[in-house]
Amino acid sequence: MRIVFLTNFFSEKMGYSDNFLPKAVAKLGHDVHIVTSNAQVYYGTKLYKDNFEPFLGPGLVECGASKLNGYQLHRLPVIKKKGEVLFKGLFEKLKSINPDVVIISEHYSRLSKIAAFYKIILNYKFISECHYHISVFPPARGDITLAEKLKWFLYSNTIGRVFSFLCDACYPISSDAADIAEHFFGINSNKISICSLGTDTELFHPVFDATSQKQRQVTREKFGFKDSDIVCVYTGRFSHGKKVLCMAEAIASIHNNNKLYWGLFVGNGSVNDVEQIKNNIGCIVHDFIPCQDLPLIYRASDIAIWPAQESTSQLDAAACGLPLILSNRIFVKERIEGNGLLYEEGDYLDLAEKILSLTSTNKRKKLGEYGSVKMRKDFSWDKIARRRINDIENLMKK
Repeated sequence: MRIVFLTNFFSEKMGYSDNFLPKAVAKLGHDVHIVTSNAQVYYGTKLYKDNFEPFLGPGLVECGASKLNGYQLHRLPVIKKKGEVLFKGLFEKLKSINPDVVIISEHYSRLSKIAAFYKIILNYKFISECHYHISVFPPARGDITLAEKLKWFLYSNTIGRVFSFLCDACYPISSDAADIAEHFFGINSNKISICSLGTDTELFHPVFDATSQKQRQVTREKFGFKDSDIVCVYTGRFSHGKKVLCMAEAIASIHNNNKLYWGLFVGNGSVNDVEQIKNNIGCIVHDFIPCQDLPLIYRASDIAIWPAQESTSQLDAAACGLPLILSNRIFVKERIEGNGLLYEEGDYLDLAEKILSLTSTNKRKKLGEYGSVKMRKDFSWDKIARRRINDIENLMKK
């Protein structure tokens, strides 16, 4: 089949589903294309300038086509419309590719509506995804006025229903994302099929041989960690919503009494966010690194922590054999069942207690091994790709 993945942005160094699912589908022998703009992720926002520009470089790259990871990457000229990034020449590009299927990574977007409309003319199957968790979607938490509730009700029952009719299938990444897709975006429930995000288990794997053990040692020495140290790692943005400072405070409260515990924060944020983390004893900050290099960081660490919200990096760390500590407010608890702990979100003392409960090497090893096996069994992009292709083939028969 000829399959197009549509996304507003694309950055080769990132580890989003847009980077990995097309690669996994291409491995199955299909003709895969990514059509996107010439903009990097978060282009044109303050977030890009503060967090990503030092890592990714200029927000705009060259247009054109190139081969990457077994698929064809097409970059079209970016345009901005009412604050949303789109790109020129989409219809002509889709017409020239002549896809059997178009997949878009976010259902509730202007780009998704345009692609659904083009389906009428170009006659392809149109599949969307929904990546909104309640943690980042205030309307689902009830944090809206009566007028806003009415707006969502009207949208879901008018535009949302039309959009649902044009959509052949929608894949929310969790149960809470499925609720949002149905009740706020108007997707018919019989078109919804929950499908978790995944991890590349060939790239992200535990320490298993002399080579990876040596890499762990070299990476730890680079940061000044001793063999006996217990390294707690976080990767991602240092934004307020991620509550990264809570982790830094937890590490500092432990490090004051036990110098074996360290916090390694890989990512970026505002100057103030970075300084606040650094001001906590036992905390080390490192800039963003390419996704392909993150396995070295995880395999050099002992515990992985995300103090708030969901992140695909949680799956990557688990695949590398790290026990996880996540917020008790997440809606994807299947990521941590049997391979980690939940803490009371925002309570750094409770987080410190959970970290100390993983002092035992054997306990960490047991949790980590369970998690890495679970990732290979249930969360690998290869298995998700096979399931997606099977679903598409059934759609084609209909």
